[in-house]
Amino acid sequence: MTPDKEIMDFVYAERQPAGGVTLLIDGNRRKEAAIQRWVMDITRHYPAATTEFVTLSELNRRREVADRQGTGLNQGISEADMDKRDVSVSQDKVISYMRLGHEFNASDIHFEISADRKLTIVQLRIHGELEVVDEVKDVEGMTLASTSYLSMCDVREQSFFAGREQSGRVDAKFARRAGLYGARYEHRPTPDGLIVVMRLIPDDGDKIPTLPQLGFLPEQIKLIMQILKLPEGMVLLTGPTGSGKSATLRVFSDLWLKLTGGKKRLLTLENPPEGRIPGAIQTPVMPADNSPEAVSRAWNNANASALRLDPDAILNGEMRDLHSLIAAIYASETGHALFSTLHTQSPIGSLRRMEHFGVDRHLLADAALITGLIGQRLVPLLCEHCRVPWEVKAPELDSDIRARLERYCTVEGLCDVSKLFFRNHEGCPHCQKTVPLTGRIISRGVTGRTAVAEVVRTDARQMQLWLSHGPAVARQYWVNNGGITRRMHLMRYLSEGRVDPLEGDLICPLDEDEVMHCEVPDVIR
Repeated sequence: MTPDKEIMDFVYAERQPAGGVTLLIDGNRRKEAAIQRWVMDITRHYPAATTEFVTLSELNRRREVADRQGTGLNQGISEADMDKRDVSVSQDKVISYMRLGHEFNASDIHFEISADRKLTIVQLRIHGELEVVDEVKDVEGMTLASTSYLSMCDVREQSFFAGREQSGRVDAKFARRAGLYGARYEHRPTPDGLIVVMRLIPDDGDKIPTLPQLGFLPEQIKLIMQILKLPEGMVLLTGPTGSGKSATLRVFSDLWLKLTGGKKRLLTLENPPEGRIPGAIQTPVMPADNSPEAVSRAWNNANASALRLDPDAILNGEMRDLHSLIAAIYASETGHALFSTLHTQSPIGSLRRMEHFGVDRHLLADAALITGLIGQRLVPLLCEHCRVPWEVKAPELDSDIRARLERYCTVEGLCDVSKLFFRNHEGCPHCQKTVPLTGRIISRGVTGRTAVAEVVRTDARQMQLWLSHGPAVARQYWVNNGGITRRMHLMRYLSEGRVDPLEGDLICPLDEDEVMHCEVPDVIR
């Protein structure tokens, strides 16, 4: 088959699960001679093919879904030929790691390159833990790093420098071959080599999870929906790297678009765009270089342009510096809803972090400017088939550890130590995964991760307490008024036997609420 190239944007042959073929055609072009010739060519090879006239946007959507799932019919080119075309041996190996990461739901790929050991350790971060999946020579590791950066990144510098840090963005055409939306590249020199990390961005735009699936509690979801319904103000998702902020941000965006019935415009400013958000207009913020002047100019230009594009809400992908923070505050002050993320230890602690960036604290203490603060961490979920009950594990525990668990995992009416379960570090066939490349067994005893979160809807008194008495008092005021702390959230999981308390303690200290407890003054001075 040799289709007319000029009409290929308006037609698509889609394989059906039952084995048939559907010919998708832009309804506005059904009478064109080239379209009719294309249909005749396809039906000669697939006589049972059916025809469906759709809008161009629907055609493009189904083409993207089919391409990601590998169910498209590539006229004139076999899938094997497509995989081999324009892909070098090194690129193919990097793609194989990315594909493996996608298969195992890994968040990152690590290349630890050591000249002293003449070795490169390849690891995947799965369920928050680094798992070794391959080992190659240091020379090959450096080749994989330079190949990833120079020939697979579309946003990068012109040359590869192993002696200093460099950032890049993997071209979408390579990410799609691995079933991903995209990937970020970062490397930095070590005393004897290089550390390379590629953050994998899944393509979950067609299957965006729900808040319950992320792990949020019903009480928290009710509060989140109240926050998302507010017509203006900044909503911040906070936590360290790898805590699921970006995934939750996409869920918030999807919920906001559904709340507005698709009649409002959500515009994103991202550096670079991460993860597809169906219904939003996603735009990049692209500084000419990494100098403060270029970054500041890029954000200023993006902000001014965004407001001229008639948005109802703006998503600022990440507030990583003063320039992106000022852009977010500026957008909030103009009467728009603003969603963003910030690396910080706690929701209320984000106010202090923004102050450290250089923002006036009296501006931050405006509950109409900052309307929602959500903090989250991710805790590993136990395999229900091989988890170890308390009565088996308790005799093995150190006396101090056992005393800590007995004290802090006993909550009247909710949890006691007899309900606790622990991780089986050997795993079982239900949770173990085998790496095809090497035959290594990884992911023992856990099956995924879920959120422990704090959801804060700000109010004037809380902000004034933060201003006059600091974050601890502001936090205690929130707790006294029904706030669910991440430790309380963790207790729900422990009572259900879903999380190992020893691992949970490393992510959310079991004694955190006790340590943070303080008095709240009746009068603000």
